[in-house]
Amino acid sequence: MKSLNLHLLSPNKNQKRFFGVDYFLNMLSGSNPNFKYYSTPLDQNPVYSDGPISFLPEYYDFLDAELENKDPKSIIGIQNNPDIYDGLDSLDKILEILSKHKMGLYLETTSIKILDDLDILEEFGKNNPLLISIPAASLKKESKLYGANYLFENTHKILSKIKNYDILCGLIIKPIIPYINDDLEGFKAMIKRAISLNVDYIYPSFSIKFDSKKIKAFYDIIDKEFPELMVTLHEEYGMKHVWESPNMSELKKLYVFECRKNKVKYALKDIINLYKPDLNIQMKLF
Repeated sequence: MKSLNLHLLSPNKNQKRFFGVDYFLNMLSGSNPNFKYYSTPLDQNPVYSDGPISFLPEYYDFLDAELENKDPKSIIGIQNNPDIYDGLDSLDKILEILSKHKMGLYLETTSIKILDDLDILEEFGKNNPLLISIPAASLKKESKLYGANYLFENTHKILSKIKNYDILCGLIIKPIIPYINDDLEGFKAMIKRAISLNVDYIYPSFSIKFDSKKIKAFYDIIDKEFPELMVTLHEEYGMKHVWESPNMSELKKLYVFECRKNKVKYALKDIINLYKPDLNIQMKLF
């Protein structure tokens, strides 16, 4: 269980990354099971901790107190390690506290529980910056490395519902694992289907990261699910801590081409400006 003395908010030291978040919020103990095997450059917290995901109601008061000395309109980021909806059924109290302190929200989730929160999220977004990212890893290929919630069918269901509301939302593609879900055809299909939903942006993570413990657990899953890849992966990557797909160059070209053609935001600075415009630039205009 998280110590009651720990802060719930941690500052983002590089606001040009992580979708312009100012402070990351983690109100849950435990971890997303995917993080047992790897993390991606999009993940601010790469740590995997054994144990159940749990929540203490006292954390609402802690959050309220911590926000007292934070600048209004700061962006509070909730990423999915663990997924906030694995510990809560609704974000209603969090949104109430953020609204009280005039804070914005960046939310990442793969949980369909978000569908029950869309009314209150839309209401929150009328007066506060709000951006929602829904991750997907694969069109159809299942693997314990990312789980059923990362199949595009789940992502499509969530995004299609969100687009019925006045809420900025987009697709993030992660993880991209060499030789498993890095094929051009599947990648392009996910992008085109997301574009057909009129998403506001698309942003992939083209690499995965390991420590010595994660890479062993990762290879254990490869040996069980994709034994035919063991030799190839060991020869090409071995125990390297960062892996990039051999298709990365083509994946990037395809991604940029499709987004430009369909006028979907793809550069991170442009995605951030959707809900957190650069105030310095605005001031220069006047």
